[in-house]
Amino acid sequence: MPKYIYICSAGHSGSTLLDLLLGSHSCVASLGEIHQLTKSLALNTICSCGSPVRSCPLWNAVVHRVGNELGIDIFSNPYALNLGYPRSVTLVDPRFQTPWYLTRRTLVLGLTYLHHRSPCDWLPPQPPSVAHGLDNNVRIFEAVRATLDLDMIVDSSKSYLKGVSLYRRYPDSVRILLLTRDGRGVYASNLKRGRSRVQSVRSWRNVYERALPLLQGRVKSAHWQIVRYEDLTVSPAETLRGICKFLGLSFEERMLDFRWKPHHVTDGNDMRLAASAEITRDESWRTTLSPGDLAYFDRKAGWLNRRLGYE
Repeated sequence: MPKYIYICSAGHSGSTLLDLLLGSHSCVASLGEIHQLTKSLALNTICSCGSPVRSCPLWNAVVHRVGNELGIDIFSNPYALNLGYPRSVTLVDPRFQTPWYLTRRTLVLGLTYLHHRSPCDWLPPQPPSVAHGLDNNVRIFEAVRATLDLDMIVDSSKSYLKGVSLYRRYPDSVRILLLTRDGRGVYASNLKRGRSRVQSVRSWRNVYERALPLLQGRVKSAHWQIVRYEDLTVSPAETLRGICKFLGLSFEERMLDFRWKPHHVTDGNDMRLAASAEITRDESWRTTLSPGDLAYFDRKAGWLNRRLGYE
């Protein structure tokens, strides 16, 4: 049975919903975009349990445990804990996410991508800081599992590079869910947030255009599965039964009410803080996208959308 469930997706594809639903299993904990934990500690964001992250009993225990293991004071200097190379969009800590950091991030992630795409496992080498960050993520995972006495955790950090890297480093423990959504829905969400047509299409297309070959080439077919946002929102029970079977878990009906137990997600979609557990399907793109918007999307990414099963 795996220990770490990793959700890979483009933004605005329902990863927070899937995370909370899976984390509502009695044997699973939902952690959200865990590679943003250091930022959450630095800014003392609100955990989905309702407490500021520094006051949350779980994160207080986990951070002390990992800090003692590594010999660092994470509360005094959160960014001393390397959890990889996250990039914040909505809530940014400008003291950390500087132009130099973003440049270095681009270089490191580029090398990581080449490492996974190379036919020779030793060319080019994976940057040591990436491996160190993965190990620290797993330290967090294990501290959460031990503190809550649960079998599995869910990490919905979304990055396909992190997912494949985690799997290759811990293949017996990691299982990957590739969450897809009709690209036109993601495109519309990006446009609504003020992004250009070019950015709105590219950010979605790049994820799946790059993730699919990496998953097919580097992850055993039995260790990853595609989940459709549309299936999750229209037939949540049936979809979750399939995921539970993939993970070796028994489906629990109360997973559908993801507010039955507290979660400890410190960053991400505001759904993590909402009181309602209502599952709704957002297809507003059908009425908000203009004919010109739709034609542009089809020219630039329609082929990939169809490959993912969307007509």
